[in-house]
Amino acid sequence: MKRISLFLLLTCLPLSPLLSSDSSNLRFVVIADTNPDLFSQKDFSVFEKEIEQINSLKPDLVINLGDLIYGHGLRKTRPQWERYLKVIEKIEAPYYQIPGNHDIFSRASKRIYLEIFKETYTSFTFKNHHFVLLNNVEDKDWGKIGPEQFAWLKNDLENPDWEGAFVFVHVPVWDLKVRNVKPEWRKFWFDNVHPLLLKSKIKAVFAGHTHRFGPTRIYDGIHYYIAGGGGPKLHSDYIKKGGQNFFLLIEVSANGIQVNVIMENQVLSEVEADILKDDFAPYYYRPINSTH
Repeated sequence: MKRISLFLLLTCLPLSPLLSSDSSNLRFVVIADTNPDLFSQKDFSVFEKEIEQINSLKPDLVINLGDLIYGHGLRKTRPQWERYLKVIEKIEAPYYQIPGNHDIFSRASKRIYLEIFKETYTSFTFKNHHFVLLNNVEDKDWGKIGPEQFAWLKNDLENPDWEGAFVFVHVPVWDLKVRNVKPEWRKFWFDNVHPLLLKSKIKAVFAGHTHRFGPTRIYDGIHYYIAGGGGPKLHSDYIKKGGQNFFLLIEVSANGIQVNVIMENQVLSEVEADILKDDFAPYYYRPINSTH
């Protein structure tokens, strides 16, 4: 574990060989659950500090896994979205997002989201790697990917001519600690979505929602990460174990993939950061026809 000052983190980290800006490398940030609390709906100060760190690292891309505003049942969300849009203007790298349950929770909230952002799921290819951003909070149903989106996904992954690919969702359906996910959506993922990923050079799946890092799971060689530590509210068990706000810096090179967990004053490997692995060991979905 590397414990360093914030100044050293921001000035020295990009100089390491693994964080080089060589054109053959891909470097992207994953962050999630950056939304403020209920009683401070326009206070994005935690996220804004993380944006400063992110900008200093000069990643190729930044991807937010949802819960972007507090929203979550409130009728008046436009002022929150207006504040959010001002905040993300500070992000220097290309920025992508998907909605979480705080962002889309009713027909009205979905209509507003689409008016502002035009789509709830998308994909793109960058540096010969494919990025698939899914909306799995369809119809206020946590974990759901509906038939239209699934048909789109099948078509999107049909000809995997990229070197590798990554998938991003908000709700980690594989985590049995996540409440309010119907068993049918856990099963649908592993019966229908996961087999597609195996054929499409998917290297990892990333989710937020749970306000903690990990535990990381591996299904048939695909790493499934939970990375929901971008906002002021963190999981109580995660805090008790010493967890802090964080985002991920993913580095892809000829040597493989490295996941760095970036906190305010320390950088952890994914193994070091997986502090809930033993506590949550039994709580994961076990598909019948999968090795994990």
